[in-house]
Amino acid sequence: MFSPSSRVIAVALFCLLVPGIVLADLVPIQINGYFEDWAGLTHVLDDSNDDAGPVDFGRVWVANDQDYLFIRFEIEGEVQPDEQQNMRLYLDTDMNAGTGTAFGGIGAELMWEFGQRDGIFKPGSSYTVEHADVGLLIGPTVSNNEFEVAFRRDAIPAGGQALFTGDDIRFILRDVDSGDVAPNSGSIAYTFTAGTITTPSLGLVRDDSAHIRIATWNVQSDGLFDGGSAEQAQNRMLDAMDPDVLVINEVWNHNAAQVRDKIEQHLPSGAGEDWYAVMRDAGNVIVSRFPILQSWEVNPGYRVTAALLDLGEASAKDLLLIANHWRCCTADQDRQNEADSVIGFLRDAKTAGGVVTVPEGTPFVLCGDLNLVGWRQQLDTVITGDIQDEGTYGADGAPDWDGNDFTYPLSRHPDARASYTWRKDYSTYYPGVLDYIMYTDSVLDIHNHYVLETRTMTPANLAAHGLQTYDTTDASDHAPRVADFTVFNPLSPVPQVPATSGARLLPNIPNPFNPSTEIRFDLDRPGAVELSVYDARGHLVRELVSGQYRAGPFSTRWDGTDRAGRQVASGVYQVRMVARMGAATVVRTRSITLVE
Repeated sequence: MFSPSSRVIAVALFCLLVPGIVLADLVPIQINGYFEDWAGLTHVLDDSNDDAGPVDFGRVWVANDQDYLFIRFEIEGEVQPDEQQNMRLYLDTDMNAGTGTAFGGIGAELMWEFGQRDGIFKPGSSYTVEHADVGLLIGPTVSNNEFEVAFRRDAIPAGGQALFTGDDIRFILRDVDSGDVAPNSGSIAYTFTAGTITTPSLGLVRDDSAHIRIATWNVQSDGLFDGGSAEQAQNRMLDAMDPDVLVINEVWNHNAAQVRDKIEQHLPSGAGEDWYAVMRDAGNVIVSRFPILQSWEVNPGYRVTAALLDLGEASAKDLLLIANHWRCCTADQDRQNEADSVIGFLRDAKTAGGVVTVPEGTPFVLCGDLNLVGWRQQLDTVITGDIQDEGTYGADGAPDWDGNDFTYPLSRHPDARASYTWRKDYSTYYPGVLDYIMYTDSVLDIHNHYVLETRTMTPANLAAHGLQTYDTTDASDHAPRVADFTVFNPLSPVPQVPATSGARLLPNIPNPFNPSTEIRFDLDRPGAVELSVYDARGHLVRELVSGQYRAGPFSTRWDGTDRAGRQVASGVYQVRMVARMGAATVVRTRSITLVE
């Protein structure tokens, strides 16, 4: 029996004696294009800065679980994942150079062309296959200089032939335009790790401590009025979501009153309840159980509507909600106009005078189908406030009151580590994240959040919520996104915090987590920091940090135990940071989720 240290030595010797072999990692990767769950994995190749051209491959990582092969790779430059580039993956799944598509000394059973959105599967005969045939997922959906891709290990692409026939594979990345290949010679060999990683199921019911549940749903061409099986599926999904506020996209031929009446049929009002609705642009309807105080068409000619909602006794603050359905496909400039106009509208709302002025600390939520399938600048603009056309839409402006970005939760499916909100198996376009909920985390805490994709749910979770496997596809071509929020400290005003105070509480990694998670924070200047964990009732669970810190990034871990060292129950907890820097005191909170 090896001791841990002798096993490390033996593994190292094995890697030295057998070049090109990569030891497998059984890792719970969520394909979302943000890469946090790759932390701790060592890259298997570094091919950086040795080639010229539009694509120069850099570092490469590999991992697997019982369902997928995962490959992550970097490039020099920025390209779109699904078009306007000529990157290829040669995947040899039988380790036989004499079978498949010959390239670089291997025989690839699958040669995948990312920019063409298809591949050649050649186990013997040659077949053209698409993403659904190999279970391909890729992230991010927008352009980037780094991508993560997954292939189903049980895929049978064509001819009754399995894609993966053993535990050993090898592969090569190639860019046809630049001529770069990774590795420069030979291939990357990989052996799958046996075992199973459990994905904890997410419950769909709202968090009782939350003030408001918001959902956004593109219902595909007036789909609320299709009747038949579509309406039955919509009814089951709306029952499961039970939102307080619902943003509906693609209402082309009906008005707000008709949509309100349809939602009333699905989710009847109780005593003292009512549904309100507004439609200011051509396609978006905001339906709310909270009264709608005001509404605005943010950018005439585009599909962006803002509404101010009266949250009533649950909060001392109103909510400014912005509903979006941005232009599709290759309309990058139109989407940039839409992103710029949203930031310009929010900057105006935070400034006295202009079209609209709201009290400081008013929560902002942005949601809808953003159709972010092109260049990532549109996403960067709406998250950070970096306006591109300042001549038309004004100066840059951070969306949150504290001078920080919008927060974007990396929601997943209830029973799968996948984030896509759109997937058509008969379309060549890859499954992607098109629908978003973003919020100002200086005044809002997020609780339960998910993408309601029924095709990836377990039978038990479907049954528990009265859903059926194909409800998502019967109801629409998009899955709805759902999030529960609490208005932070609603009975107190948000403290006046100079933008230069620079204390940030960053998203924890991973989230949800079990058994532990990394809590991260960042200071622009020295200060005293207290970091604590509270339960949903506001009771102190654990003090994590208390002391003086210099400027810079820091992190600590929480292992899910209380002050007595006892394991706490699964659920949503709040991390609260208090940073005292000179005369300024900055308070930040984030929700974190411990799962069984």
